[in-house]
Amino acid sequence: MTITGGFVRARRAAASLSIILTLGATLTGTAGTAAAQDARAKRAPAQGTGSTQAIAVQMKNAIALTRGGKFDAGYAQLLTALNAADKLDDAQFVMEQYFDATATLRAVKRDDLAEKLFVRAFQGKAAAQSPPGNADVLLMYAILISDHARIAEAVPLYMKAIAAFNAYWGEGSEESLIASDKLAVALSANGSAASATNIGRRNFERAEKALGPDHRTTWKLANNYADMLREIGAPAKALELDLFAIEKRAKHYGENHLNTLVTVNNAGQDFLNLGRFDDARRYFRRHRAIATVLAPKDPSFAGQADAWLFYTDMLAAGDAAMPQADLERLEAIVANEENFADFLRIKAAVLAAGRREQRGERDAGMRLRETALAISTRAFTAQHPLSFEIKLGIAVALIATDPNRAVQNFTALDREMFDWMKREVGTSGDRAVAEAIRAHADHLLFAFGRFATGAGSAVAQPAFAAAVLRWKTLGGGDATALRRLETQMAGKDEETAALLRAALRLNGEKQELFSSGNIDDWARSVWQRQDATEKALNKRLDAIGVKLPQDPIRPSQLLAPDEAVINYFITRQWKADRQSKQPLAATVLYAIVETATSEPRVIDLGDPGRMVDTGVRTEIARLRATQAAAPDRDAKTADDKAADNKALDSKGRFQNLRARLFAPLEPALKDKTTLYVVPDGFLFAVPFSLLPGADGGLLEDRYTIRMLTSPEALIAIHARETLDRTGAMLLAGGLEYSQPGPMPLPGTKAEIEAIAKLARARRAPVEMLTGRGVSEAVLREAIGKARIAHLATHGFYHDSTASGLDTLWQSGIVLSGAGDSRWPLRDDKDGYLYAFEVMDWDLSGLDLLVLSACETGRGDESFVSGLRGLPTALGIAGARRALLTLWPVADEGTANFTVRFYEHLAEGLTYSDALRQTRRDARDGKVAGARDASVWAAFVLFEG
Repeated sequence: MTITGGFVRARRAAASLSIILTLGATLTGTAGTAAAQDARAKRAPAQGTGSTQAIAVQMKNAIALTRGGKFDAGYAQLLTALNAADKLDDAQFVMEQYFDATATLRAVKRDDLAEKLFVRAFQGKAAAQSPPGNADVLLMYAILISDHARIAEAVPLYMKAIAAFNAYWGEGSEESLIASDKLAVALSANGSAASATNIGRRNFERAEKALGPDHRTTWKLANNYADMLREIGAPAKALELDLFAIEKRAKHYGENHLNTLVTVNNAGQDFLNLGRFDDARRYFRRHRAIATVLAPKDPSFAGQADAWLFYTDMLAAGDAAMPQADLERLEAIVANEENFADFLRIKAAVLAAGRREQRGERDAGMRLRETALAISTRAFTAQHPLSFEIKLGIAVALIATDPNRAVQNFTALDREMFDWMKREVGTSGDRAVAEAIRAHADHLLFAFGRFATGAGSAVAQPAFAAAVLRWKTLGGGDATALRRLETQMAGKDEETAALLRAALRLNGEKQELFSSGNIDDWARSVWQRQDATEKALNKRLDAIGVKLPQDPIRPSQLLAPDEAVINYFITRQWKADRQSKQPLAATVLYAIVETATSEPRVIDLGDPGRMVDTGVRTEIARLRATQAAAPDRDAKTADDKAADNKALDSKGRFQNLRARLFAPLEPALKDKTTLYVVPDGFLFAVPFSLLPGADGGLLEDRYTIRMLTSPEALIAIHARETLDRTGAMLLAGGLEYSQPGPMPLPGTKAEIEAIAKLARARRAPVEMLTGRGVSEAVLREAIGKARIAHLATHGFYHDSTASGLDTLWQSGIVLSGAGDSRWPLRDDKDGYLYAFEVMDWDLSGLDLLVLSACETGRGDESFVSGLRGLPTALGIAGARRALLTLWPVADEGTANFTVRFYEHLAEGLTYSDALRQTRRDARDGKVAGARDASVWAAFVLFEG
């Protein structure tokens, strides 16, 4: 909190991605001389000589003249003193004079002249000697540049300053931590929320370790880190830090101190943002009590406390009509720039706007919203979470008066937020921060979806459908363009196609690593490889005279007349406290149906939490807990009839799910035979093959249903979709695990031998891996040569909620030598291939990857990419298709089912049709051990 004058007021522009990504690296460096490394002591004033003493006096007089209003005379004396200093051999003294001179010019608002002196300072011989003063002057220079909307220029200066502080006084020193904090604050004010919070968190953690929890700089860093969290909408996390700082500051400074007042006010804001109004009032009253004592120093402190208390009362009143006097008082806060913080003025303007609109005074309400936006843009930037919230409020307000303008505003905000979000989530070092950032987009999409299916359905549906297409994976136009060009180049220019595939893989891996919070040496190595690949690709494209496609492409352009895409999308409206047990205020599931001949249709399917009723949840739980092991019999027996009854019961249980999930879409699908389904969230775990049809059979008896991991998979959906009869096949099964270790799977050896027999019959090259030799290294080398890879072993998936571990370390497959105990880490000898590890493999040469293992198709619901788990990792690695399972499956049933699948592939069926026919065979009793739905419905083919 800044008590007077609001937050930083200078206009700012968002930093470029290339600059911000550098913050993923550890902020270390050297000052350039060996002597600097030994200068660990606190800076001391230069030892005065006759010349230095005279210059110091001259500088003191120049500063007094300049600050006293005699600018011309003062500035002339500043230059005279600096000219004399530049001739000295005392480098530290010289840099101290430049520091004092530039600080003086900044104080009298002559930053133009201060900048000239900064440039001059680093052109002189003193700076070349790398004295400790370089760090201070560099930091001041960086602050000036960032205050003038030039953050991309400022970041390298901050980095040099931090490296100098690290070299002179140590990485955990107070000087170094404060310099890093200045960078974090500048980035936060410029809308670079992820990078700012990365640094803010690291600074606070280092301060606790290096300086201790009782050091005042540790409290300062906690306060500033809390500010950053509060700005991105993470008040619960901010509150923990503010309460820590209050305790320490009150004990050290006393209750009635400005520093205590600042943090008490911040905690009040945290409670306010969490909707805990009584707690907010308690802290704002405490603020006022401190302000009363401090009144002789600044009487405005009490007025600010009163304004916060009044705003709290008005907000707590909810939708109740606001008296005219209260409304006028709220608007007076908005107008009083001198006495009230910008954050309070913005909040007051938005609240007053809502009350004006409630009274039918829509023009007045819009003016208030525009005022709020002007304050936010000036104090922060147009690409800042606060500014986005205000712009969303403007778009929603326009729905009632001008739906066409509302669409324009929603669309403009969507594109602006998407570019910002892609950068921020892609550079976040904390998944909780990534999701806090994404929550702003969730609120936009929630309001946009309501608009598209309500008052603005006629004009907003195509725009909302286009927005969903972008947001589905955060891949956006870059990934789509890479995939489109790769499809065009494949088989024609393999050098270019290979670079395009590598760029796709590394882009996806980098984004996943950064958004998951794994900012370690591995993540940085991926970033470096991605950067090198991107440069190589650009060089190659320039050489052959080809450019990446820039025109947007919609699914309708990729569909045949008898095909349709069903793109499911969940929108969320969050409560203020996203860390609570029930953080969502509302969720809505939409189905966006696109065909080759019509505009996208957006269909509101309601609350997804109510879609899967108790019967369906019970049935899915049964399927996950069941391993059907009884083989089918040729004759009808009591057991056989029981199996039929169970299957019928499954249809009944899933009837309600079909009615809610699919029936509302049928009018748009009357003449369609192939459906491409893109799930979202929990729908990845729904066995679509079990959904009943309208005629008593199953839905997939009527349609060919193909599951896509993302809409852009349509670009290459028909490439290499039938078996390459001479393509190399890699088979792994009959693996030997450690003792104790996973349960042996004897049926997997027979499984791969049967598949090998089919492959050899068509004279396809086959490599078989079995026994104790199937390590990660062996498998990774072999899989790069194969067109089809079939791995028959154990798979695993664990919900990350209980452990707190990332899902990509909680899912994977088991290889040779695996034991009972394991700890997730990058180790190619531990027998466990985790999703985090396979994500870095190159699987782009595979037409099909079959994981004949348990629960390989599962993952955790994600607010970034829909699902996080092994399917995520395989898609990033480049596998075109992956046949996975949704729950544990019996050893015998799995083996027989997959062998039949390959038989149908050998007949010439596409991969999707072969799976569909194999399911039919299993249901008809033609696949031993696979008649029960717990076997045949477990398999799902994810494409793309």
